[in-house]
Amino acid sequence: MNKRSHATISESSHLEAQLEGSRVGDDDGDPEGSSSKRSRNLATHATLACDICRARKTRCDEDRPRCGFCRASNFECTYQTPRPTKKDQSMATAINAIRRLEAKVQDLTAAINLSKAHAPQPTSDHRSPISTLSHPSPGSFQITQGSISSFAHHEHGTTTDIGKSPQVVGTPGKSPYPVSEAHGSVNISFSQHGVSLWPAIKQILPPEFVSARASLPKDYVVGIESQRPPLPMHIDYPLGQFSENWLTSLTLSVIKGLSDAYFAVFDRNMPVLDKFHFFSSTLGIAVENDFGYDIETCLVLNVLALGCLAVKAHEEGNFPLPSRFPTSGSGFVRPEWYGLIVDDPPGLKFFNEARKRCGFLMCQNDLQTGQFYMLSTLYYAQILRPIDSWTTVNRAALCCMSILTGSEAIDFDQWEGDMFSRVYWNTLMYETIITQELSLPLSGLLEYEADMPIPKFMPCPRPKTSISVLLVDDDDSFFNFHFLAQAAHRIILTRIRHSLYSFVEKEGSPTPTITAEMHHQLEQWRSNLPPSLQFSDTENAADNSPSPAHVIAKAMLRSRYLVAKFHTGRPFLYKALHAPAHTTEADYREIASGLKGGMYWPTTMGLCTQMKSALPLKFGWCSQCFGQVLLFHAVARSEDARLRETLPEGWRKWVGAMMELIESCGEVSPGIAQDAELLRLL
Repeated sequence: MNKRSHATISESSHLEAQLEGSRVGDDDGDPEGSSSKRSRNLATHATLACDICRARKTRCDEDRPRCGFCRASNFECTYQTPRPTKKDQSMATAINAIRRLEAKVQDLTAAINLSKAHAPQPTSDHRSPISTLSHPSPGSFQITQGSISSFAHHEHGTTTDIGKSPQVVGTPGKSPYPVSEAHGSVNISFSQHGVSLWPAIKQILPPEFVSARASLPKDYVVGIESQRPPLPMHIDYPLGQFSENWLTSLTLSVIKGLSDAYFAVFDRNMPVLDKFHFFSSTLGIAVENDFGYDIETCLVLNVLALGCLAVKAHEEGNFPLPSRFPTSGSGFVRPEWYGLIVDDPPGLKFFNEARKRCGFLMCQNDLQTGQFYMLSTLYYAQILRPIDSWTTVNRAALCCMSILTGSEAIDFDQWEGDMFSRVYWNTLMYETIITQELSLPLSGLLEYEADMPIPKFMPCPRPKTSISVLLVDDDDSFFNFHFLAQAAHRIILTRIRHSLYSFVEKEGSPTPTITAEMHHQLEQWRSNLPPSLQFSDTENAADNSPSPAHVIAKAMLRSRYLVAKFHTGRPFLYKALHAPAHTTEADYREIASGLKGGMYWPTTMGLCTQMKSALPLKFGWCSQCFGQVLLFHAVARSEDARLRETLPEGWRKWVGAMMELIESCGEVSPGIAQDAELLRLL
């Protein structure tokens, strides 16, 4: 501890001694021992006299637990709680301020020492996503994370907020901004399905909708999706093949074609595997074991299942399949093995073979098992089975926590540690989305977020003699930055949720300062994106995109930006619907900005909805659209003319586009089908 800290402690102790001295009162305040002065003070002021002596206006000796008069009279003796004097209050405030300053000085010193000890190398950046891609307003403080960390003795709540990483600052219960705790405050549901339960929504929307919604349980989507039939277990073997050997008879061109399609689409946006390690190690072990009951085979089968969906996405978007020898044609051409992907849903035969084998591996909790469950989560999400995807993402989270609490330290400067970081962030990001929308239990993985550095996407170690070192994918950096940008955006959205989503019926709530800070961080996130990820407000995600992955990546970034705009304005819309008398012109401007941000999301229109096989987070986007349709209709039917004026031009056309997405996804999801049925009543 430095001299300044010692001086602070000394001053604090001196102030405490002064405070104790101020509480002695008049008992020791007479250096001359004048009994007349003491009696006069006690008689006239009697700040500590018992209630009976105070009522009788007689002298009280203030003895405890009963004074002399009450003891002699056998009365019950009670004292009022003494009120602190202005001097006491000022002294306590000073001491608390000094203690807070001392804690900040200590944490700042520790942070500086930590940053010096673990200074990032020029070729990599260990900072969290929010540090790397966006900067809070001047005056805020952030620290960096070290690259080597042990989680064997994970502790909670041992540091002050200023020393926490930006990730933790945005996690539940740890908002970096003061959340109102005023009497009568209401927590606003962040789930778009929760919009249907807003009191004002029930009053404004048609009685048919209100009645139909009231007849359903609060979390009806969870109930409906939980009760749907399980995924079919049968396997449609290829023509002429027997169940015992159909996998071993697959040609190299089939396996490589499906694997390349997976890495060209899904691994771009959810990078849980390393392509070189997959082809050089994982696939080789699976083939050598004749696709047996091992984790490598399970990983390969999930990759092939997702590869079928990726091939379908290329067909839906009319993109040529990835190939080292491009053809002269510019569109999709069916490969010879196209018949392998025509399951319903595509890839089911491979996925079911993986499910058969993973039963013997259910107690494994290593990195490869975590990768397998995240690939299963992605497959379930793509075929719109949200509860199944939540179940497998919980299993992936368990694998991550098992590794984090192990006895060995994790070296994030090594390839395997970096791969684990990828799996962790993919798991956490998906779990956050699905649990927030459906109010499902969390796994506990979020508690480790502060200690987890972001992935650096280190290449898998390769033999010096291997020609693979010469094979470089120019798109790698584009998609790596895209993934980090999404991680940073998730943190901002979580901050918005925990800073703004509390309603108090008064002016100035939500707090303008906090709202401005949220806008600032979002704009900083956007402006600090790498040049290859920059986007304009009028850009079409399909323009000059060479693959489905590029279309999705561009659409996701702009859509996430608009999502944050929309959710920043939603608390003000709740206020205008429930307390119009307290809604100011500034609030209406926030509502107008939010509603404008709720339109023309690239992921819910155009080529993205055409390539549904590759569209990530389909259930999440449909849920967002459900709440938006309700809010646009509620604003249009509001009696508040100023609120109706906030509706952006063309909103009815946009609502129609959202209804098309919900209707189409409702064909394979009973929960979304119920949403569509409710919205038709509007």
